[in-house]
Amino acid sequence: MEYALQSVGLLGQNQDIPKKVHVHALDLIENCGIRFHSARALEILHGAGAEIAGPTVRIPGHVVESALKKAPASFTLCARDARFDLNLDGRHTYYSQDGCAAFVTDFETGVRRASRKEDVEKMALIADYLDTLDVVTATVSAQGVPAAGIPVHGLEACFSNTGKHVVTEDVASARAGRSQIDLAAVVAGGKDELRKRPIFSNFVCTISPLSQDPGGIEAALEFAEAGVPIGIYSMATAGLTSPVTLAGTLAVLNAEVISALALLQIAVPGASVFYAGGPATIDLRTGAYVASSPEALWLRMMVAEMARFYNLPSIVGAGATSAKVPGEQAAWENTVSFILPSLAGAGVLFGLGLLHGSNLLAYEEIILDAESAATVRRALGAVDLTGEAFAIDLIKELGPGGFFLGQKHTVAHMRKALSLPTLSDRDGYEDWYQKGQLSRVDVARQKVREILRDHHPLPIPASVRKGMDEVIAAYSS
Repeated sequence: MEYALQSVGLLGQNQDIPKKVHVHALDLIENCGIRFHSARALEILHGAGAEIAGPTVRIPGHVVESALKKAPASFTLCARDARFDLNLDGRHTYYSQDGCAAFVTDFETGVRRASRKEDVEKMALIADYLDTLDVVTATVSAQGVPAAGIPVHGLEACFSNTGKHVVTEDVASARAGRSQIDLAAVVAGGKDELRKRPIFSNFVCTISPLSQDPGGIEAALEFAEAGVPIGIYSMATAGLTSPVTLAGTLAVLNAEVISALALLQIAVPGASVFYAGGPATIDLRTGAYVASSPEALWLRMMVAEMARFYNLPSIVGAGATSAKVPGEQAAWENTVSFILPSLAGAGVLFGLGLLHGSNLLAYEEIILDAESAATVRRALGAVDLTGEAFAIDLIKELGPGGFFLGQKHTVAHMRKALSLPTLSDRDGYEDWYQKGQLSRVDVARQKVREILRDHHPLPIPASVRKGMDEVIAAYSS
């Protein structure tokens, strides 16, 4: 028997809060309406019985509820290397990098600059190495390539440097969606193989309050039709694009997410979808976007709880510290942001490696965040409660004052019972001093250099590479 805290959800069987949120969201969808600036989406929703007034769509509540029931409760995030396939079964929380930052603190010079494709490549390689990172994404925008080709270049950079599942978020048109589908089909061995084993997934963001992104929603339909898992991700910001009250923000977020998920299920019944979101708040002194305030953390926890209420896999925004440099503030804000959604049963936590509200990359931050995430995963993960684990016979044998270090039971169980850190310092003071009194940021920078120098991902065959280059060329103009 094993017991894991994160498998039960924070609310347990008490569904009063999600039910209230659901009822209020349906009221907004049916009586206030959601804007869909997409002729294709409007046509689909009109055919399902929605009332159309310009771009504003009022969908009957029963239509939304019926559509949501068609979505699968679980599915597998497949990987180029099948050893890294992930089962979204509601009992595990997987970790992904954060994504789409526009700026980088250059690893060598320390000067802030615009992100480049090579940063995507290097961060994918680091994520491929780190055991804690289950999912890889384009941590920054692949700037420096033709603007039309940024989405396909970013996905290529990830596929080339990892065998793990890749999630994308930088798609803002149906064409951009098709570019990623076509590239992934080359890697997977064809579109039929991609449908059987989707080696990447995507999520598109809503436009709060109560609007869907025109190109994003059309890309979402492309992904759903291709069998690529697709999420709808609300970034409602309390006091700015949603009410300052947390309940009001949650109602807006939920209305945005489930209205778009309903569209996808009407268009492609049974499509693999995520309930997703990374809500935030504003700072009352500066008006700044804050993803790591206590209130934002509560909202993000509730994204996971609402997904559980609908029996859907989730992607939950995490990390996104307001700190500008790796250090104490980033550590406490990001660590707490990993704990609450994990306890609530989040499927994928999207948020390792970035600073300044997900807009700035410092390479070493991914190493630091991975250490925090590994600690949270172990603390909330499964614990062995079998008779062998209780070791009652051994305790009795040794009795009061017994010493367990040299026992066969200790040797047999120690590697599973106790974890070892990758980064944390557990040396004695003298040993630490003699090693140079290094901070953990110093050690993280050393680790970055080591990974970039020595790690090699699963290679891509030359014939596949040729096909990838052709797709990239076709979509880069």
